[in-house]
Amino acid sequence: MRKPSIKMTRRSCQLFIIVLFIAIPILNKNRYSLFYGNLLSFHFWIIPLADPLAVLQLILKNLSITLDSLVGALLVLSVAFFLGTVFCSWICPYGFFSELAVNFGKKILGRRSNDTVKGRAGFRCKLVIFMAGIVLFLVFSTTPVLNQLSMPAWYTRFFQYLFGQGYVSLSILVILALLVMEFFVRERLWCRYICPQSVLISLVKRLNRKRLRVVFDQQRCKCKGSRDPCAIACTLSLKPKMVGNVSEIECTNCGDCVVTCSKIGQALTFARGTDRREDDENQQGEKS
Repeated sequence: MRKPSIKMTRRSCQLFIIVLFIAIPILNKNRYSLFYGNLLSFHFWIIPLADPLAVLQLILKNLSITLDSLVGALLVLSVAFFLGTVFCSWICPYGFFSELAVNFGKKILGRRSNDTVKGRAGFRCKLVIFMAGIVLFLVFSTTPVLNQLSMPAWYTRFFQYLFGQGYVSLSILVILALLVMEFFVRERLWCRYICPQSVLISLVKRLNRKRLRVVFDQQRCKCKGSRDPCAIACTLSLKPKMVGNVSEIECTNCGDCVVTCSKIGQALTFARGTDRREDDENQQGEKS
């Protein structure tokens, strides 16, 4: 029996989450309460999970926090600490639809000449939005502002309102509009440049040099020419092979580049180790 690929496993996880949060409000309405909530606050049996960004804002505003919220946020951050920003590529419902929109856009409209992007522009933009949202929240608001920019929360809340209260939220129109925009632009605009939810987990993963990440072995690379299959496979427009030039902080460990590379030379693999920039410096030192 053939072993499922990384991409097939990831797609299964994404689809499970998508269906789960459609089913949860239906089950809750029928008094099934083993799990309940959305992707801002979720409970499975006695295990709480919470959006770390929401918890951070409440701590800053109230200077206190409940035990459930603290434990829930730490559980989520611990996943990022050891596995990187896998929430974005393996769990987030919007991430799944965004990938599909970009991939369909490239197939139907064709690829742009500058599909691959270098640098840290995406994360820096998200960081500015993150800091601005924190300031606005502390000065003007009593409820977390940045959670209003959570596409996975909007997705799960839509079905909560629909099946729990019979109310159709217009948030679905915002999600559809963003997906249409990304289809035509052929770039994951929200995930790369706006999403504030990914900022905290991206920063936390950098605290652990032994975290799971994608590594590149130049000696195994068999690609020729300027068009790298691994870069084409990346919907975030990163260049996995350019260790020293692409910000690893933006990589979500989706594994698409690893799957593509496995068909050629297996130069890209998942591994635990030191910072990618250190690997790049070591490679350069060996060459000299």
